[in-house]
Amino acid sequence: MRTRLRSEESGFTLVEVLVVVLVIGILAAIALAMFSTEKQKGQDADAKSNASALVAAVDRCNVEWDDFTFCDGQGSDDDLGETGLPIGSGRGQVKVTDSSRNTFTVTALSPESHHFVVVQKPDGTQLRTCDAGTTTDGGGCSQGSW
Repeated sequence: MRTRLRSEESGFTLVEVLVVVLVIGILAAIALAMFSTEKQKGQDADAKSNASALVAAVDRCNVEWDDFTFCDGQGSDDDLGETGLPIGSGRGQVKVTDSSRNTFTVTALSPESHHFVVVQKPDGTQLRTCDAGTTTDGGGCSQGSW
């Protein structure tokens, strides 16, 4: 009996190894797709946070001037001050557009090219809209608003 056990070889067959590798590959593909979606949502959340922070900075500036045109982050007469925000019109940046005495618009562009917009109306209310572009899940944009 001992000689029979010593002479038999043990291990995995090629088919068993291939099945295990295939299962691991499928699980890795599913996990990778889920992580890329989460990255996009995080970038969208950062863009929305920057837009909200710029809205707050513009509102603080408006307390002194009572005119949003002085608080648009552009020009020598600007009193927006240092916000620490990435102000500009490129990906991952936020800017003030269409400012007037009693209204303004803040636009944030995420690295995934999703637009997040806050419009301050004359009555003080805000309208928040977004455009998720061509993505199917919308990232951080749910039915055109956030």
